Amino acid sequence: MSFNEEIYDGSGVEIEELEVDQVEASDLAEFVELHEEPIMVVPTACAGPSIASVGGNCSAASESETDDERSQQREVLLKKLVAREITYSEYQARLQDDELDDDDAYLDLGKQHAQQQKKTGFDEDYTTARLDAFKGNLQGPSHSEGKRRHKRNLPPALQGLMGEANLCYVRGDTKTAKDLCLEIIRQVPLAHEPFITLAQIHETDDPEQHLDYSLIAAHLNPSDVEQWMRVAELSVERGKTDQALTCYTRALKSDPNNVEIRLKRAQLAESKGDEKQALRYYYGMLQYIPKEQGEFLISTAKQVAKKFHEENNIGAALDAMQRAYSMAPEKFSVEDINVLLELLIANGLYRRALDILAIHANVEVTEAKDVLQVSIPEGIMLDLRTKLVVVLVHLKCEHLFDHLIDDVLEYIDPENEGDCYLDIAEALMKEEYYRYALRLLVPLIKSTKFSLAAVWLRYADCSRWIEDYDEAIVGYRKVVSLAQHLDARLALAALLKKQGKYDEALEALEQDPDLEYLDPEVLHERCLLLEEVGRYREFLTAGYTLLSRHCYELKNRHEMHTVVMGFRMYSTRMVESKSNRIIGEGAPAFGTANDLPLETEWDLVLRLVTAADRLRDYTFFMKLVFTLRTSKRFERFRSQLQQLALTACIYNRDPTFGLNIMRDQIRTLLCMKPTKINHSHLWNMFNLIILISGDVRYHRYLSRLFNRVPGIEVYPKTLIANYHLNSTTYKYALNEYNKIYLVTNDPLHAMMLAVTLTQIACQKYSSKKHSLVAQAIVFMEKYRKGRPEELQHEVWYNFGRIYHQLGMLHLASDYYKRVLHFDSEVVKENPQHLCLKAEAAYNLSYIYKQSGNIELARKYMYDYLQV
Repeated sequence: MSFNEEIYDGSGVEIEELEVDQVEASDLAEFVELHEEPIMVVPTACAGPSIASVGGNCSAASESETDDERSQQREVLLKKLVAREITYSEYQARLQDDELDDDDAYLDLGKQHAQQQKKTGFDEDYTTARLDAFKGNLQGPSHSEGKRRHKRNLPPALQGLMGEANLCYVRGDTKTAKDLCLEIIRQVPLAHEPFITLAQIHETDDPEQHLDYSLIAAHLNPSDVEQWMRVAELSVERGKTDQALTCYTRALKSDPNNVEIRLKRAQLAESKGDEKQALRYYYGMLQYIPKEQGEFLISTAKQVAKKFHEENNIGAALDAMQRAYSMAPEKFSVEDINVLLELLIANGLYRRALDILAIHANVEVTEAKDVLQVSIPEGIMLDLRTKLVVVLVHLKCEHLFDHLIDDVLEYIDPENEGDCYLDIAEALMKEEYYRYALRLLVPLIKSTKFSLAAVWLRYADCSRWIEDYDEAIVGYRKVVSLAQHLDARLALAALLKKQGKYDEALEALEQDPDLEYLDPEVLHERCLLLEEVGRYREFLTAGYTLLSRHCYELKNRHEMHTVVMGFRMYSTRMVESKSNRIIGEGAPAFGTANDLPLETEWDLVLRLVTAADRLRDYTFFMKLVFTLRTSKRFERFRSQLQQLALTACIYNRDPTFGLNIMRDQIRTLLCMKPTKINHSHLWNMFNLIILISGDVRYHRYLSRLFNRVPGIEVYPKTLIANYHLNSTTYKYALNEYNKIYLVTNDPLHAMMLAVTLTQIACQKYSSKKHSLVAQAIVFMEKYRKGRPEELQHEVWYNFGRIYHQLGMLHLASDYYKRVLHFDSEVVKENPQHLCLKAEAAYNLSYIYKQSGNIELARKYMYDYLQV
């Protein structure tokens, strides 16, 4: 398709009229006279270019517009810099020139190739042709034209004026030279020549002005490498290291192959103390060092590789050495080859390492049907022999292993060169050839120089993998005796436990807090083993020691009360008043290398409270839970810890803390989940706390709560009636029970009304006793009718208690006997909770004992009671 046939959207084109005298002579040559041509109107529905072509055109146009915007932005900023409206640092910050970072390839070697990819040839040619056509050049693109920004040349008239300014400066008339330069800048702000002269004028009297003008001149003529170098040296003298680094980078944009500039830049970054930036610069310099400077290339590559190796960037270290090797392999010494081989092995490039060994160590390698055969020369160096065996191990040449190990045993002395044995053994272990590794480890553990903990550890690991547990135990014991190796302790304990030697396993896991830092993982394993063998007291002690490293030590009951108040973090209340308190105070010192996950420690907490419950040691239960609440680590389990603390208070008969915790729970529910305030579990727990407290202050609390929160249902209000009943204020209790019964019609509330009436009737000075007793019996009948048939023995028992309290012993004994003869499937399924025969038999025996019938009383006790 010709240019005239192409569909083009000209809506984005701006037409500007220019006078001829406003255009510079160099730019005027680019304009051509446009003759009148007929305008062709193309219908919008006609077929256009393919989607791919349109996408390419849009992309090219977008890139062109972006370049134009950047160029305009740079020009505007340069004018402001020239006019001293902004400083150089502001110019750099607002320019945001990301082209300066050209040496980040080592961060990801795979990105460098992707960043160097350019547009396809068709897109470039197509875009260039369109731009040429707009300029009037229909002959094709000019090969001398590029994306680089042309430096601004002075018009002929101003060139003469610039020459006059230079002459004035030479003659010593600096004032006139300065005025002429400023006049030229006024007419052509982006010309670099006057700024060079101004910099020379201020070289002696004002070094700061000299540097500023030199810097502006360099920016206006960025292709002048020497000018950038001069500015960089001046910046170094003035202590502006960052500015000097930027100047060196600008100079490299025009002369990227200049190794001298790259070296100066790297050395300057190194002297600045920025090792990472210096490493980037040294690494980027490697590809530009010529082959003639091979020794310098290799030494630089080794330094770069060493730094990368220290940073665990093995890939970049290998790339640095391979760059040097590709340029000057003949200048690599044996030491350099050894370094290269180590990096190849570390990166898993074993076949490449074998090829280098074949070249530099005269190793003969033949391959037939994918099977390698290797001939090892006798005079090969020790390190290269070791590397060769390691490479063949990683290549899984199992058919050569016996020959290779025999060769190692013959030519390498384990007493003096044991590290070679260890390198090969580690390679064999990595490839899971443990039996072959043992052949090399046995000579080491028998030697005097290399019988070290690390060697014994590998010997024990190999023995364990081949299931030779006795030898593994011997090895791990040796490791523990030579060094406090924690993994060896764990492995030894696991093997002893597997053999059923629990006492020896516990001994292996023992740590002395006076001689070493305790390891949390080892202590945790010891706790689990103590629990497994049933040594619960030791388990509680060890577990508390492990968990206390996160907590503040509670020294008295007042501090426990501080924790309970709102059950909030101990540190927020206690540490503010006692700033000298520290976490873990009173606990042994722990190491921080192998800390346990939070879930693992919480599982240990649950195991500890279960063991404490099994031992009925609720004092420890309470101490553990309250101590854990002083740690922020367990804040995620705040609600669980609160419930455990409440349980501990109930079992430990400590109602004071329990009542405060219950209040905090009720307050939390009212604030966050008011719909759950009537949950029966909440009020049952509250009732348990009341039963063990004997404290009557809860009445006032409940009265205020029920008045303040009208949403509380009627059942929790039974606690108020119970309070009055226990306080012998029976009329108030009768009133409260009656209100509740009228709403609920619950048979249990009817029984409580009967109990209250009975208590009133039993008072010494009460009137109308018969009426009260009759009413109590009526309510008891309502209670009987409301209870299910399967639980009639409960009804008979309560009838017996009523009559027993009223002194009607003949009726009471009759009801007690009914209980003794009652059976149902429900009671048989849950005798420990529902069977009342023992209670009825005891009351019945008491009646007979009081009446003098000892034999019958003894009979009922022998038949139904067990001690």
